[in-house]
Amino acid sequence: MISGDLAPLHLSNAHPIRDRISVGADTVHLTEIGPSVPWLDRQFGNAWNWTPAEGAALYGRTSMVPRGPLDDGMRDVLRTPFRRIPIVEIHSLEEALALGRGNASQDPSITGMWRGQSRHHSLTRDPAERRRLYGDEPADEPSMPPSAARQGVYFPDVAEAWTGLLDLYIEERLEALSVVGFPKADALRREAESFRASYRYRTWAFATAQHYGLPSVGLDLTSDIRVALYFALHRFETDRITGYTQVERATEADAPILYGLGVFDHDLIVDEAIAPAWLACARPAAQRAHFFATAWGDSGNRAADRIYVAARLKNHTQWPSPLTTAEVFPSIDDDRFLAFLVKSRAKFGAIPILDDLLSRIYYR
Repeated sequence: MISGDLAPLHLSNAHPIRDRISVGADTVHLTEIGPSVPWLDRQFGNAWNWTPAEGAALYGRTSMVPRGPLDDGMRDVLRTPFRRIPIVEIHSLEEALALGRGNASQDPSITGMWRGQSRHHSLTRDPAERRRLYGDEPADEPSMPPSAARQGVYFPDVAEAWTGLLDLYIEERLEALSVVGFPKADALRREAESFRASYRYRTWAFATAQHYGLPSVGLDLTSDIRVALYFALHRFETDRITGYTQVERATEADAPILYGLGVFDHDLIVDEAIAPAWLACARPAAQRAHFFATAWGDSGNRAADRIYVAARLKNHTQWPSPLTTAEVFPSIDDDRFLAFLVKSRAKFGAIPILDDLLSRIYYR
């Protein structure tokens, strides 16, 4: 129970946007109300009507935050607002695949997804800000901003050029289908016109940009743990001149990690659900990729808030890869859209904004 001077804070804690306080907050420091100036966590979009004192631990001290069913006995945890994220250790490919088979949501509105990385990245915060949010204890927050934020690109600045390329691709596909005598060609053109005038077109533009390496306002997640494991077990280096990506196995110096995320269905976008079948792209299909519309405004790291478990891959250099590079990255010969992008780079390279965009395309 919270009473006395803390009662107003406790009552307003029910507000879905402002003034949320963890049950594991530091009640002593909470009474040290600072300036009555609204304070904002620009990583997760949470706001308070006052500036909390350092040590308030608004998101809860790690030792005091309630444990979940996966958290019992776990020594290491990651932190996100109001939650602990348990870190488990996986010692073989078989163990990892078994973890994948257990990734089933009991809530029909939430889908279990995966993301693999060759190493974990921690969020960088000002020490005073971290103490306000987590108290004096260490708090390792996963850093998972969208690609546009990582690359310092404001997506609306390049959206017009990108959608112009997509318009050209749609026209190319329509022309190709008409040449081969595809039935109902007129109906396809009407479908294309309707699609380009719809909100789904904008969504498809975001998702397709992300799948092929352009900066976007979201992240790629996968429903197939084998794909996530492939990305965790490999390192990628792209030549910005050619776009060709060198793939190598992660070494002992790396620390591969797998994140399990529970994501609301309305935040996930799949190609087949938003675009006509004749515009389907090979790469997202091969990677079972879902575009996670993750962040906007003052909520740049919101994707991390959906992580429920992290798995460190131990002895990973001894593991076989669950998938080959050819299975994960269809070649130009097998990916019409990729072939169009590579051809466009040669054709429009003299236009600075298109050259910059298309130089980010990566492929094998």
